Amino acid sequence: MSQTFTAYDPAALPAVVTEYMDAHDAARQDPSRHAGAAACFTADAVVMDDGNTYAGREDISRWIRDSSSEFEYTSTRVGQQIQGGQVDVKVRLVGNFPGGTVTLRYSFTVADGGIRALVIAAQS
Repeated sequence: MSQTFTAYDPAALPAVVTEYMDAHDAARQDPSRHAGAAACFTADAVVMDDGNTYAGREDISRWIRDSSSEFEYTSTRVGQQIQGGQVDVKVRLVGNFPGGTVTLRYSFTVADGGIRALVIAAQS
């Protein structure tokens, strides 16, 4: 995909992507809600984040729970790209993690009504 993003518009995204992002935000406020975010993934889904790979809903659920409570931060969805089953959302984080601010690219592969893959990487 290109580096060109349009303004964030949740109505233009597949429902499962906005459902996941909203559920992940809710899990940051209440870590017991991580299962709702994990339910957005297919049974064989894979997540790659911060050099680690998480496979299957159970592993992904643990990752959501742990990553949601590791630091305090606010997130703002600032852009998106859609090309077939590939959806990228640019998110700006500000918090108490090393560096204090970062813009991340959430690259979703959507299939069979769920998220089959998610790769999270710093956006330059």
